[in-house]
Amino acid sequence: MGRREHSFLYIRELLLVIALMLFLGGCMSFTASAGTIKGTKALFITAGADAEAEAKEAEEKAKAEALAKAEAEKKAQEEAAAAARLTLPDGRTLTPLGSFRITGYCPCYQCSEGHGSVTAIGTRARSGRTVAVDPRVIPYGTHLLINGHEYVAEDCGGAVKRNHIDVYFDSHREAANILYYTEVYIIR
Repeated sequence: MGRREHSFLYIRELLLVIALMLFLGGCMSFTASAGTIKGTKALFITAGADAEAEAKEAEEKAKAEALAKAEAEKKAQEEAAAAARLTLPDGRTLTPLGSFRITGYCPCYQCSEGHGSVTAIGTRARSGRTVAVDPRVIPYGTHLLINGHEYVAEDCGGAVKRNHIDVYFDSHREAANILYYTEVYIIR
């Protein structure tokens, strides 16, 4: 091969490298230099220090954005939780439990299954205070706000499961007429 053919191949390789650099130019910056390897002309391509710095800077920027996003999400969750809590005039807070089915029961055999007015925790049921709950959902002793009235979870019942609360009444006439759905709150 003559000198002219070598020059032509060298220029052709140089053009290919330049095209490759232009194609990849958005990703990295390159430095091209000519040299010889064993008497043959060669083109050396090295990634510049600028490319490494740009990649590191982009990675740090992505980390900072992810951290800022996580902090914003956490703040939004805290604000939502704070908004969900209401405060009573005496300073106690209300935490929503969700919508519950509200029914009534009394000390008669039909309603209390023969237990009369003795509750599951051993206290005497009182109208306007005692409710029967599913203790897996609402623990005994929990104070609840139902339709603006405070009750205490002191009893359970065979039909009281999940989101169902039985309100205690002194008479069957009052208890039999109760059936509605409402939002229930825990008072803390």
